[in-house]
Amino acid sequence: MEPLMCPFCGGTNIIEAEESKIELDAGYWIIYHWACLDCHETFDKVVATPTGEIYEEDEHWS
Repeated sequence: MEPLMCPFCGGTNIIEAEESKIELDAGYWIIYHWACLDCHETFDKVVATPTGEIYEEDEHWS
């Protein structure tokens, strides 16, 4: 879900930067990056998924 406004200034002129993906022993993280063109601040959202859930999703596609 994309943010509706900047958490710093409340502006709505937001662009999404390239996301980062990190795989750990206990899970998988996707880090979404956004930048506000009004105040020039950046902010992130981290979505963490346990490793077992990733493999369960993959089984549905095989």
